[in-house]
Amino acid sequence: MKSITATSANSQQLEFQYDVQIPVPWGHMSAKVWGPDHGIPVLAIHGLMDNAGSFDTLAPLLPTNIRLVCLELCGHGYSSTYPPGVVLHYFDHAYHVKLVVDHFKWDKVVLLGHSIGAITLFLFASLFPENVSRMISLDLVKPFSVSVSKLPVVMRGIITQMREFSEIGRPLTVRYEEARQSIVDNYKGSVDEKAADILLVRSLKKKADAEDAYELPNDLRILVRTLTLSEEQIKVLVTNIRCPLLIIRASNGLKNFTEDVLKEYLDIYQASSADFRIVNVAGSHHVHLTHPERVAPHIREFLLPLASFPTSKL
Repeated sequence: MKSITATSANSQQLEFQYDVQIPVPWGHMSAKVWGPDHGIPVLAIHGLMDNAGSFDTLAPLLPTNIRLVCLELCGHGYSSTYPPGVVLHYFDHAYHVKLVVDHFKWDKVVLLGHSIGAITLFLFASLFPENVSRMISLDLVKPFSVSVSKLPVVMRGIITQMREFSEIGRPLTVRYEEARQSIVDNYKGSVDEKAADILLVRSLKKKADAEDAYELPNDLRILVRTLTLSEEQIKVLVTNIRCPLLIIRASNGLKNFTEDVLKEYLDIYQASSADFRIVNVAGSHHVHLTHPERVAPHIREFLLPLASFPTSKL
C-alpha cells in the first residue's frame, strides 16, 4: 500500500466550460464540463440527493490537463427522472455510466465518485474494467451489502417503498432559507450553509410569480436503496477492479462496517489493483465540498502518471 504526500497547489486553475445534456432513452442526463477540450477524460459522480455542484469547489484545484465531466444521476440536478412507476435500481446508474462513456466514445476514463456516486463507479469498474484507467472514491470503501438471511425482509421493504413512491409528486414549494436549512439539518453536519448554497443552485427552480418561492423536485424513488448484493457478491465484483485505485476517507465520514471488514477489502484491493492507495483526511462526508484543499493534493498526485495519457474531445 503506497503512502501519499501532499503536493503544492497548482498555479493555474481548471476552468468551468459549459453544461451539457447527454441524450438517453427516457430524456437526458446533465453534466457540468470543466477543462480543455482535449483533456484527459475524468467522469465525476455526486452522492445521494446532491448534484454536479458537489464538485464546484474541488474542480478548480484539480490538474489543468483533464476534461472533467460532472454527471448528474437520474432524478438529480438537471437530469431527467425515470417515468412514473419505474423502479430505479443501483445497477441502472452503472448502466447510465456506460451510456455516457459510449456517448463520448471514451476508450479509457478516470472515475471520481462520492458516496452513491462511488458505489455506482465501483460497480462500473467491476463490470467494465477495460474502460477504466484509474478510480478515485471519496469517503466510500465499498458498496453497501445485504445479509443473505435478511434478504426477503429487505426486498419486501424495497417493493413496499417503491409502491409508495411510484408516482412523482408535485414539486414542493419552499422558501430559500427553508430549503437551505433542510439540507444542513438532513446532512447532520456534513455540509454548512455555504455548501448548501452551492448544492441548491441546481436543486431549486425559482417560481416566477413569487419573490421568495422555489420549487423543489419531489421524486422520492431516489431515496430507496435497491442494491441487494451480499458481502460475498460484492467481494467477487470488486476483485475485478484492476486499475489503480485511490480511496480518500473522511475522519468524520461513513463508518458503516467493522475494522475487520475494512481490512478484508483493503487486502482485496491491494491484491487486485495495479496501484492501491488509501488516505485519511480531516473532515465530514462532504469534505471534498467543504474543504477541497484537503482532498485535491491527493488526487493531483494520483493523476500524475496520466500526464501522457491519450486524450479525446467531447
